[in-house]
Amino acid sequence: MNQMPVYLFTVRGQFAHWRKWFTTTSALTYSFPPRTAVIGIVGAILGVPREEVAERFRISDTRIAVCPLKRIEKDNFPQKWRFLDSDSKRPKRQVRIEIGNLELMTFPDPFQMQLEVIRRPYYRIIFWHRDEELMKTLRERLQQKRWVYPPYLGIMGFLADVEWEGEAIAEEMRVDRAEIASVLPLDEETARIVDLSEAEAFLREERVPNEVLPNRTFRHLYLAYVSRERKPLSVRFQTASLPIFRLRDESKVAFFENLKGISAI
Repeated sequence: MNQMPVYLFTVRGQFAHWRKWFTTTSALTYSFPPRTAVIGIVGAILGVPREEVAERFRISDTRIAVCPLKRIEKDNFPQKWRFLDSDSKRPKRQVRIEIGNLELMTFPDPFQMQLEVIRRPYYRIIFWHRDEELMKTLRERLQQKRWVYPPYLGIMGFLADVEWEGEAIAEEMRVDRAEIASVLPLDEETARIVDLSEAEAFLREERVPNEVLPNRTFRHLYLAYVSRERKPLSVRFQTASLPIFRLRDESKVAFFENLKGISAI
């Protein structure tokens, strides 16, 4: 069986928002930090420039799992928006509207949009990188709580409180039934063999960004499930084809990267 040394650390805060990129009038959030958000947090801790994060944390070089540590509670924040001038970046005083041959000048009012947030988010991150020197530096910074850039939970104002938990060995196992403590990522093939009929109160997410490509486009998970109540997901597999990893406390997790096919959008 495959084994790998992994780091465990937690992220928490007052609020979190990982925007669902396909929403328009209402800014909805994913129920957990996607892999792309996790590598952003690690990149901020290490001081990796934003434009280099995708290359430094390629999907072939990492193993990442996310475990909810408290009930996932969502709420809505009203946000006030104003039209800005594209040149001065100041609020517009007038907007020109053309209706046929008629030209009108109007004064735009501020408008509101709903921002969906997660209240008091709290997650455990299980992390491995192929680069041993990077892992060593990350451990030192996590233990000392010393970041190059402040990590945040999706939006810059939602700062993350990051806490080092320790090291563990993740041991691969192939089973037909498991209690999964982490987010369960699925590609189209594995989604057909998974039975969640015994699981309680889980959330289903679609089109979750999983990999940043060099041209700033994304590859997405086909599906992902996570327990709303932070209880392990009771999962049965028709065939033991999904790699599950066991940690030192006997909890079982699934890594975002252990999928054959990831939807490209």
